[in-house]
Amino acid sequence: MNFNGLQHLFYISFFLLITSPFSHAEELVTTEKPAILYDLFSGTIIQDKDQLILQHCNLAKNQYLLDFKHIQDEDIIRKRLKQDAHFWLSLKASAYEKNERYHLVVDEILDVHLKESCHLSDLLSDLNKL
Repeated sequence: MNFNGLQHLFYISFFLLITSPFSHAEELVTTEKPAILYDLFSGTIIQDKDQLILQHCNLAKNQYLLDFKHIQDEDIIRKRLKQDAHFWLSLKASAYEKNERYHLVVDEILDVHLKESCHLSDLLSDLNKL
């Protein structure tokens, strides 16, 4: 085999050596599932038609449409609303935005505070009654 043939094989081998790690790395990136990030959200629940909405415990009272990973969590909240709508709760959830509306995918109900509100405006109105 002559020198030009060896040189040609060298270039091909070198090209394959350099490009192979990138093709494997790209494959690994596309096959991994993104990690779901959960946060804590506290608020009161309102119902609009059949949709449950969390009113966040802050001055802005941001509203999040609720989607549930576990149907029993949704059932617990709907039963609580029928019994007494005056409560607030903390949820472990993941937030996203769709059609200019905020949504929460609820993973877990962490705690429920019966006969209480977490909104500052409710606290101030209760102080005015005294």
